[in-house]
Amino acid sequence: MPLFAFIFAIALALITHPLPAPSATIIPAASPPVAPSPQPTSVPKLVAIPKDNSPWGVAQKIGEHTYQIKVQNDAQMGTPDEILSALNDLRRRNGAQALQKDSRLCDYTVQRAKYQDSLGKTDAHAGFEDFLTNLNGFEKLGYGRVGENSSYGYVMSGVHLIEFVYMQSPEHNANQLNPDWDRGCVGTAGSATNLLFATSPL
Repeated sequence: MPLFAFIFAIALALITHPLPAPSATIIPAASPPVAPSPQPTSVPKLVAIPKDNSPWGVAQKIGEHTYQIKVQNDAQMGTPDEILSALNDLRRRNGAQALQKDSRLCDYTVQRAKYQDSLGKTDAHAGFEDFLTNLNGFEKLGYGRVGENSSYGYVMSGVHLIEFVYMQSPEHNANQLNPDWDRGCVGTAGSATNLLFATSPL
């Protein structure tokens, strides 16, 4: 199979609620309690651009939250269960607990993947952050801490997605190996994938 590269983006967000960082903005408790404003981390993107001399399979930071990587397509896209299994295998090898599926997370990952597939790119977490902040997302998902990795524009098996792509970006890999996460799910649509991580049930 000849080697080639293609354009894709991967984004990461970690949003906490109701466990704010020291610098988080807190909304005073009411009845019912009002959650602290979500505080996302940086939102990196990973973009593969075929016309350069960068090495294959190495994530190179080319902007504040942007990475460049060259990868090779596989014969078919990994299924959500295959991707989650590859992620859990990597987590176990690194001493982190396996992620257990939750139907609420799974439903949302499919919605996110379908939306980003319709856009033809990732939305840099804009929809994710709006859902959490303005649409009662924490309560709908049922967790106080959630994180997202998303990608668009390639065809890769579960192992290759997790280890050849996400694992090569320190920020994305830190999210997928975070030992605090205990729930998660994967959604796919076309060439878009969405990985959701969660903990702290409400």
